Amino acid sequence: MKGRHWVVLAVGFAALGILPLALKEGAWAQAGAKLPPELDNAYIRDLAQKARAEGGVINSYGMPKDWANYGGIFAEFQRLFGIRQQDIDMGSAVVLARMREEGASKNDIADLKPAFAMKLAEEGLTLPYRVTSWAAIPEGQKGVGKDGSVWYAGYKGTLGWIVNTRLVKRVPRTWKDLESPEYKGMIQYMDPRATGTGVATILSAAYGLTGDPYNYKAGVDFFARLHRLGNIGAVEAKVTTAKFERGEVGIFINYDYNLLAWKERFPFPTEVVIPEDGSLANGGGVIAARNAPHPNTARLFLEFLFSKYGQSLFAQAFVSPIRPDVELPKEIAAKYPPRSAYAKVRFVDYKREEEVSEPLQKYYAETVR
Repeated sequence: MKGRHWVVLAVGFAALGILPLALKEGAWAQAGAKLPPELDNAYIRDLAQKARAEGGVINSYGMPKDWANYGGIFAEFQRLFGIRQQDIDMGSAVVLARMREEGASKNDIADLKPAFAMKLAEEGLTLPYRVTSWAAIPEGQKGVGKDGSVWYAGYKGTLGWIVNTRLVKRVPRTWKDLESPEYKGMIQYMDPRATGTGVATILSAAYGLTGDPYNYKAGVDFFARLHRLGNIGAVEAKVTTAKFERGEVGIFINYDYNLLAWKERFPFPTEVVIPEDGSLANGGGVIAARNAPHPNTARLFLEFLFSKYGQSLFAQAFVSPIRPDVELPKEIAAKYPPRSAYAKVRFVDYKREEEVSEPLQKYYAETVR
């Protein structure tokens, strides 16, 4: 789900070893902060004590401050427990390759696409730890692999579109609606040959049109038809709203967390739509490393992240919690489409998505002109 690139740092975690000393009189002093009720128990307090004894830092891969409100999440983790994040930003494929190469021994935690999180668990490279809120995480959004290795999806986004209602007078409500000639040159979407969002867009359209998201040929054929009709105004390999902001296109297909953030930012009237004929939700994988340098810190962070309180913090960036029992803050929930708009949304099957991605890309390249 992340459209981010790995920032190559000149120094690694080892070179930052002076930080724990600096924390002793600073962040550690905050460790007496009052815990949210779900975390205010003897188990968490004992785990927090063990975690702080590991040095007061948590090493992460692919969890930068500007993604999914990780800046706010780790700031709150530090406020509550006195533990500071050190992140190296990288995309999912790099996280997978690096953790394999390092034997999952350099980072404590990571964010990566669920299909890759599952692979790491299947290879025994994730921590064999189930959070105490395990039962609250939906089936298919968690799993156990080799030697008890565990993977999780921590949050989700749903495919939809944002509409510039100054340009588009009749807002499309279904995938089929997008074929209308009134949307000539109006539609922008992400290129499935270059982006995971593009692949998810094709699968979501297939689901809305046929009921089978893995009937990728139906999804590709639909977009080929939109191209022939002249309704496509832009296909992008990177997320950019420039054409939408200039009024060159008026309908932009993407994940709801981006759409809602853009709606807040744009100075013109817009509407966010979740297609009524169906769409797909996709999760974001979160794992702890099997040989984490700070294993109790990794466990503590997972407990924090999968508590109701930790989950609610994702919503500050319009990223939806994976736990269905988490109520969003009222002021944020009011900015989402109504719950009824998500009635025909289903989770993608991560393994099947991975299986069809390559043939989908090949068929798209052959079909869409």
